[in-house]
Amino acid sequence: MRRTDITDPRSGGDPGSRERWRPLAQQLSERFTAAGGSDEEMVQAAVTTILDAERRLGAHRPDFCQRVVPLVIRALRRHRRERIRGRSVGGRPLTALQLAVVAAEGELFRCLRRSPTVAEVATHLDMAQHQVVTGLEAGWPPGPGGFTPRPEDP
Repeated sequence: MRRTDITDPRSGGDPGSRERWRPLAQQLSERFTAAGGSDEEMVQAAVTTILDAERRLGAHRPDFCQRVVPLVIRALRRHRRERIRGRSVGGRPLTALQLAVVAAEGELFRCLRRSPTVAEVATHLDMAQHQVVTGLEAGWPPGPGGFTPRPEDP
């Protein structure tokens, strides 16, 4: 995702404009971070997308938020997907992690005669549960058929 320099006059306005959209960006980015935490990189990606939309569409339109929220969600999904695919977990490349998780799932399915839980796969592979979840997420197809996080219950 492209970085925006807030001191550059061509970047979408003054620093106050960036801070005005920060609460919306934080709220949307929390949907894509683990345990409801705030990931500054995701917030910055969301703010940059909002500022680009503001520059193109104009924030004074009555339907600006309705138009910008889907754009931000798509940008955050893309950002998360690029970040997941661009890293390795525990020194193992994601392709090896994916293959290990799939093989363990198959083996446990044959033994248990049901789909194994994340905890069972993690125990079988002797790794942390978050690594198993990362391996599973990396195998999900991008786009409409992929993983869509459910909104948190209030």
